[in-house]
Amino acid sequence: MGYPVIGFDSDLSKLIKQTSRALITVGQIQNPNTRMRLYKQLKSLKAELPVVTSPHAIKSRYASLGEGTILMHGCIVNSNAKIGVNCILNSQALIEHDVIIGNHCHISTGVLINGDVQIGDGSFIGSGTIIIQGIRIGKSVVIGAGQVVLSNVPDGAIIKT
Repeated sequence: MGYPVIGFDSDLSKLIKQTSRALITVGQIQNPNTRMRLYKQLKSLKAELPVVTSPHAIKSRYASLGEGTILMHGCIVNSNAKIGVNCILNSQALIEHDVIIGNHCHISTGVLINGDVQIGDGSFIGSGTIIIQGIRIGKSVVIGAGQVVLSNVPDGAIIKT
């Protein structure tokens, strides 16, 4: 895309001395380990990880977002939703009322999460997935694209067709 490369992960300590703010832009492909490692590394360097919200996203003033979380275009986060640190809420994801999303989660494009759902740390929800109200999803879960989640999901589960 024509952006200059100013450094690599190994240069973070030098770069943070130039600016205290950082943004983790690595997606969660296969697992959250890279995002989590970068988050821990930046925190150890005392970096500030701002919440980034697209001007085309909607967030209720009654919702809370953890540091380093990114809301992409068309994302909606409704009242009393609580989103952890270092999360990606991708384009057109709908996060309904009273949803709790743990730390280091990636909610993909067009996901619909109905009210009172809880999602554990490090989980990935694939594009177009629908999660009905009241569902509990464990930690480190991977739900593939287009799934309809009708029952609770235990820690570490992988759901795909």
